[in-house]
Amino acid sequence: MSSSDSAVLDLCEEVWQWQLRESPELGTFCGLHHNDDDWDDISVEAFRRREKDLQDFLKKGERVDTSSCTPEVLLSYTLLLDNIKIYIQGLKFKSYLLPINYMEGIQTECDLMISFMRFNTKEDFNIYIKRLKRLPHKVEQVLEALKQGIQEDVVYHSASVIDVPRQINLIVTTPFEKHGFLMPFRGKLPEIEKAELDQLRLKAEEVLRLRIIPSCLKLKDFMENVYFKHLRPREGIDSLKDGDLWYQQCLNFYLSCSMTPQEVHELGLREVARIEKRILELAEIEGLGRTFQEISAAIIRRQRNSFSTPDEVLEYVRNLCYNIIRPKITQNFKNLSDIPMIIKPVPESRKSSPIAYYYNGTPDGSREGCFYINNHHLEECYPFQLTAVALHEGEPGHHLQGTMALSAKKLPNFRRYSDNGKYSIIPAKFSSNTAYMEGWGLYAEYLGEEMNLYQSNLELIGRYSCESLRAARLVVDSGLHAFGWSREQAIQFMVDHTLTSRSEVTKEVDRYITIPGQ
Repeated sequence: MSSSDSAVLDLCEEVWQWQLRESPELGTFCGLHHNDDDWDDISVEAFRRREKDLQDFLKKGERVDTSSCTPEVLLSYTLLLDNIKIYIQGLKFKSYLLPINYMEGIQTECDLMISFMRFNTKEDFNIYIKRLKRLPHKVEQVLEALKQGIQEDVVYHSASVIDVPRQINLIVTTPFEKHGFLMPFRGKLPEIEKAELDQLRLKAEEVLRLRIIPSCLKLKDFMENVYFKHLRPREGIDSLKDGDLWYQQCLNFYLSCSMTPQEVHELGLREVARIEKRILELAEIEGLGRTFQEISAAIIRRQRNSFSTPDEVLEYVRNLCYNIIRPKITQNFKNLSDIPMIIKPVPESRKSSPIAYYYNGTPDGSREGCFYINNHHLEECYPFQLTAVALHEGEPGHHLQGTMALSAKKLPNFRRYSDNGKYSIIPAKFSSNTAYMEGWGLYAEYLGEEMNLYQSNLELIGRYSCESLRAARLVVDSGLHAFGWSREQAIQFMVDHTLTSRSEVTKEVDRYITIPGQ
């Protein structure tokens, strides 16, 4: 290995270790459990400190002689410096003053964080209790950020936060025997005596009752009685100070190429027209109608009441992934990872989320990759779309892509491990190239055609309906954040140009309002 390669890889690892120190939550998500007793510092002071550190890393990186680097290491160097620059450029918009919304925040993330932690030994439980004790401090940081956001007019639209008090109330009112924070204490563990586990549970209950619940009530009260009086009236981020530059920075954050909002908007319109033509062709063959409204109504009539219980949705998707798709994957892909994939329902705290999402497992397989399916709303679960959804989230989509990256041990760690979300603070973080992640997911849906996995024209329409949703998203996202579109205007466009129900489209639009550019 050349000295240039060594210098680049050493810097990559130095920055990665810095990331893990700055974000204990990222470490837990990645299965690296060195700081499982703490939460991310989301104070304004922490972001100022990070900016200084990042400037130092950038200067150090620019001094590296890359003349003798191999192409692969040079690519890592380019990606690293681009990541650092994106982070620095994003910090000036102070998006970290928006630390909580209906999709993210202490009220939705804690249950998820628990699922990423280890609970095998007494020490694991003590570490968890320490983390619980420190949660009220993070709630205080959320409050301070929201207060400063009001002062600086960096605030959300109502669509992004109106459901937050209800979500917080679940933490406050859920009985302890069903409480997500106490879930780790309910299992039987051979390494820990029941009496000992009961004592640990009582400690956690005390923290929940005396510390966490009061802090959550304080946050809920602030949201309802103070923050909601200062929400921005318009949906778009461009309604804030320098909002047009903010939105452009969000596009820079997500894209792997340079595009303006106008270019994104026009690309979306072209893609919507292309996909719409294909759907209408298939619908004519099936006799479903000549407009999207007619087609959607016909599909609903055919597939209404396909599922009687949430468990039926779960079993349907599991059968798709394990018995129908998986055999095709082994025929078409080499060197598959041993990291397994499980399929679980979206937690109650996230039932307002989209139809599905995925989280990576760990390289050693101690935690599986998890494909979450939203089975809370049976009236919106239609089989015709689920093959495309399964391909996108599972194999050959996010699960295959994520496990292949984790298995690539020669790559720097920042290229192996996936991001742990935190969309609310974007663009004030390391970049996340949608073209890489969601581009592959979209390609995976297409591969379903190559592998003959769509068994009918109706399932093909489902595949194109998923693609049309993403094309319409380009139009709607840019419309909302750059061209003054209202929430209702965005919803109506998607109702007119996708086969998605108004209720599901409304969820999607609220997501776009909340996370510009994603």
